[in-house]
Amino acid sequence: MRLLVVWLALGCCLPGRAENIWHRFERLPFPKDNLFLYDTFPQDFMWAVGTAAYQVEGGWQQDGRAPSIWDTHCHKDGRATGDVASDSYNNLYRDTEALHILGVSHYRFSISWSRLFPNGTDAGASQAGYAYYRALINRLKEMGIKPVVTLYHWDLPQRLQDIYGGWVNESMVEVFEAYAKACFNLFGKDVKYWITIDNPYVVAWHGYSTGSLPPGIKGEKLLGYKAGHNLIKAHARVWHLYDTEFRPQQRGQVSIALASHWIDPINMTQHCIQEARKSLDFVLGWFARPIFIDGDYPQSMKHNVSSLLNSHGVFDFHLPHFTENEKHLIKGTFDFFALTHYTTELVHWEMEHTGRYDYGLEVQFITDSTFLHSPHKYAVVPWGLRKILNWIKSKYGDIPIYVLGNGIDDGKLEDKLRVYYIQHYINEALKGKFISHRNFHI
Repeated sequence: MRLLVVWLALGCCLPGRAENIWHRFERLPFPKDNLFLYDTFPQDFMWAVGTAAYQVEGGWQQDGRAPSIWDTHCHKDGRATGDVASDSYNNLYRDTEALHILGVSHYRFSISWSRLFPNGTDAGASQAGYAYYRALINRLKEMGIKPVVTLYHWDLPQRLQDIYGGWVNESMVEVFEAYAKACFNLFGKDVKYWITIDNPYVVAWHGYSTGSLPPGIKGEKLLGYKAGHNLIKAHARVWHLYDTEFRPQQRGQVSIALASHWIDPINMTQHCIQEARKSLDFVLGWFARPIFIDGDYPQSMKHNVSSLLNSHGVFDFHLPHFTENEKHLIKGTFDFFALTHYTTELVHWEMEHTGRYDYGLEVQFITDSTFLHSPHKYAVVPWGLRKILNWIKSKYGDIPIYVLGNGIDDGKLEDKLRVYYIQHYINEALKGKFISHRNFHI
């Protein structure tokens, strides 16, 4: 299971002040601010862990479950698969007992669309699939653990990919709405926290542009932006569905889970700060601005995409366009800000020989040799969590922030690096409680 820290709103600040974040943190007392803070979290702080269906369930053909795009992807070329995974489908009580031992208050899991509706929502729910999720929710209820349910954690049924071409087809908006409605009807009485879509950036960009993740379509930027456009509209439709038809009786909350690294400029020049801001706009702002601010994409993103693609011969290209009615429907479709955060990167505005240059963003990412790194080269930078929490509060308003995904890859049994990571990232969230009372608005 991956660590899930749920961070309640601490402190108060006005939206739109995020642009000064790098200067505000620069004024924090050094080295005092880097010291480990020994104190306690508020009484209502929510501690939890989380999983995703394909990561843990296994039983990929069991009881009529249909293939997902992840099954298709992982069965190619001898890749590692989730056919068995940790076999949670057949070990529900073993895994829920682990939750009890950990003493968590919430557990986040996702529903496998292919397991619950192998033949689509019109055919009704699979009895075996329904029985599994009903038993899981009932078991959590017995233990006093609140479920946090993700409707879509990347594992689109392969049948829908074949019929519609996946998320590049606008028809998926209505298909997803029908699926969500069925889930609300089946489980909404006992589920008070819903996540519509996990990390739409990864779904759109790496599923339909780079092709590095399922469904593996190398459609360049055009298809990635088109998929992202439909994911935003699908989320908004489901939020309104819940708000009008289910919230009055079920009294739950619904949001979307957005993921982002933190970006620090290599120095405090205006050029480097501008590149850092641009990178955050393309990863987090792509989905956050339409939903949390005004129903439209960041201006820097619209300008950069248009000028860059036109310079490469794709003339008169712009990001997909939201109508005024769509902007109105998308804006404000949240009950909290759900964040996934793992690492921090540094950026430079000039291309250098070291580091990684992103030609899509025209941004130079620099590797800091002083950072700790995981076996897969992810940087361990605890203060990045506090900075991105500050950015969200400053840019998107004083709303609850739930950190739904946080952790590090380390396959060792005695994984000291993971222990260090968890301790220090949690400590940075704790520091936010105290700095919120000063003038840094964290």
